[in-house]
Amino acid sequence: MTYSPQEIFTAVDQNTAMFFAIGGVALIINYVFFISAALDARRDKVFTFPLALSTLWFAHDLSYVLSYNEWFNVYGHWYVKNFWYGLIPTTLFEAWYIYQTWLYGKDEILPRGSRRAFNGFMVLAILAGLVSWYALKQFLDDPLYVWAFGSTGFLTPIFVIGRMMRRGDAKGQSVLTWTAYTCMQICWFSNVILLFGDAFHTPAYLAMAATSIVGGVAMAVLTHRMNRRNA
Repeated sequence: MTYSPQEIFTAVDQNTAMFFAIGGVALIINYVFFISAALDARRDKVFTFPLALSTLWFAHDLSYVLSYNEWFNVYGHWYVKNFWYGLIPTTLFEAWYIYQTWLYGKDEILPRGSRRAFNGFMVLAILAGLVSWYALKQFLDDPLYVWAFGSTGFLTPIFVIGRMMRRGDAKGQSVLTWTAYTCMQICWFSNVILLFGDAFHTPAYLAMAATSIVGGVAMAVLTHRMNRRNA
């Protein structure tokens, strides 16, 4: 998948009202999702997202935030500038998820290891997430992170459902979290598919959008059923 950044800028400039209407809702729901997930973890004293996922998110968003010069001085367009502002809180939330994994996750992740060994494991996991993202980024023809935003979100139900099945319960999850996730994905993919052109009309991209939304609905239903069963 290839696209021209200027094509994206032209598309959002020509459809500013629509982009902000859908994108504004997406951003608000995104923060509902992030806050709810953090509260779910604190409520149940477990980590909400597997470490591989939270470290990937953290590396992805941190790399965007650290690319300030590219967004403000190279491109200088309001689209990438607004994303820069929007990703500062999400980067902090992702760092908090990693902290919650450290706080609650030792007995689940490294039950026979010492706290010192677990601390070392956490450091290595964070470094692995950073290195993996930067290595992957070199191969992505995705200068504005459009594909990356969708794909990192798409992975969420896939990673979490495995953790839920191993736990056998919905601890660290809630229907609100997964409803917010689903609505956020609907808004994000709607903006991209409707406005960003043919590069995002491919079968692969449409399948990723559909899988993200279906996965979010499935997680909301599964969480509800597990909570009822364990009530």
